[in-house]
Amino acid sequence: MQQPVSFVSLGPGDPELITVKALNRLRQADVIIVPATAKSGDGETRGETSSRAADIIAHWQLDGKVQRYVIPMQHNLVKVWLEYEKMAARVLNLYQQEKNVVIAVEGDVSIYASIHYVLEMLSALYIPTEQLPGITSFIAAAASAQLSLIEHSQSLSVLPGRAEEEELMLLMETGHNVVVMKLSQCAQDIKAFIERHPDFSYHYFENVGTPEQFYTDSPQTILDRDIPYFSMLIIQH
Repeated sequence: MQQPVSFVSLGPGDPELITVKALNRLRQADVIIVPATAKSGDGETRGETSSRAADIIAHWQLDGKVQRYVIPMQHNLVKVWLEYEKMAARVLNLYQQEKNVVIAVEGDVSIYASIHYVLEMLSALYIPTEQLPGITSFIAAAASAQLSLIEHSQSLSVLPGRAEEEELMLLMETGHNVVVMKLSQCAQDIKAFIERHPDFSYHYFENVGTPEQFYTDSPQTILDRDIPYFSMLIIQH
């Protein structure tokens, strides 16, 4: 029986941090489509690519089903959109051939995943879809450091690559703990905030769920460190 087109969340990087349902969908798939980036970093070439989603799938010996789509850098929204349109057209063709298609991404499809545009395109074409949840990187990060993200009446705010002083202070003063994702986009701002507010607790993570994972709660170590793309910070009272 043909399945809806499945948008499967793979978790942050550890192949064991996917759900049983997600793994079943991967095994049932005829084709697994994953976003990839060109290793050259320009997003233009179709040569060697990197894809954490493909790496996770390869662990389960399902990489023979994988098709990679090179997605340009996020700042080039026109090219990103065109690639997603091509992906949607490819998925439509496969679905009409009665293939079971999975589109798989690391993390969770509902959290800062632009691949969701493809789901919306397919839904507009009346193609049945489903969205499977996954473990987000900040949940996995908190677990690895044995943190309680929020307690009692606290709230949690997630910021995408910004760390303005006024916004952070407003959140902290009103009982929020804060997750700053895409940390490399605001590295200097966050380091300045740490220097001015040493009274908060800072939990810094890189490459969560991979063998390269790094964690520190030392403010000085954070200040001294180069901030890579796959990084995040949890700020707590």
